[in-house]
Amino acid sequence: MTTNSLYQPQLDAKIAGNGQSDLTGLLHPDMLIPGIVAEGKIEAIKKLIDRLSEQGIIDDSLAFLQAVLERENLQSTVLDGVIALPHARGRMVHRLGVAIGTSPERSIDFPSGDERHNVGLICLIAVPADAPGLYLRLIGVLARAFSERDFVDTVIATQDATQMHQLLADRLEVCGL
Repeated sequence: MTTNSLYQPQLDAKIAGNGQSDLTGLLHPDMLIPGIVAEGKIEAIKKLIDRLSEQGIIDDSLAFLQAVLERENLQSTVLDGVIALPHARGRMVHRLGVAIGTSPERSIDFPSGDERHNVGLICLIAVPADAPGLYLRLIGVLARAFSERDFVDTVIATQDATQMHQLLADRLEVCGL
């Protein structure tokens, strides 16, 4: 059974609204860094990659960082100037993973193309190599979950990983995920 076949039916079912979102499980408090301190985009991404690595989601942090930065060079992943959704897939990824860091000061310099953004929320997504469509669906789900600015501001202001997890779980449920 391929990784894609392991995740795809579950995610498709959850997107269709059948039960609690698998995303809620992906967003375990250990994968959330409220008040992340980082000089810029690369340092913030590295800290999130460390969380993915600690949980055994990826096995080669440097290769994953390179894949994320290559993807970032292709097209901006910044939404509404406040949220960044960097992502990559590769053989160094063993299972679907999401790590989120927030900066209440919106102080993470996140250059993208010719523009610079000071983002307050970075949601790093790791997808196995053999799940090509999975991360696009997941990004769509997360974009819907983060579509209301008031909600995003509340998540960014939250300084406790458990509270952040509950906010995200409740939002995913409201979105019908």
